[in-house]
Amino acid sequence: MYKILIADDEPDVVSLIKDFFEIGGYLVLTARNGAEAVEAVSKAPDLILLDINMPELDGLSVCRRIREEVSCPIIFLTARIEDSDKVAGFAAGGDDYVIKPFSLEELSARVAAHIRRDHREVLIVTLFTPTPRSKWPPLT
Repeated sequence: MYKILIADDEPDVVSLIKDFFEIGGYLVLTARNGAEAVEAVSKAPDLILLDINMPELDGLSVCRRIREEVSCPIIFLTARIEDSDKVAGFAAGGDDYVIKPFSLEELSARVAAHIRRDHREVLIVTLFTPTPRSKWPPLT
């Protein structure tokens, strides 16, 4: 079961997304502001849905702060529509940018694609990382 962190200060938005993804079989964590989002990262989500306009710590600051610790995909959910906002999101470490209002079906497809790609990359690295010579079995 994949774990998603939803960080947004709008309770109705969080509730809608949370219910949708839980019905889809995901384990969903929530954060109501940037500070809670930073704390929730310790629960190792597979993907983060991150609002930009949040109290205490905005989403861009959260992304920059946690990007050192996590490599999971981060999708920004925001009402900001300017190209400069999108560029700032990607520069902060975001992997995708979805503008509110959005379709839950499209968001679900993006989440699934990011998780699929992220786990495929982990598998490839695991399969093709050479074993250090010190761990080779002895030749007999």
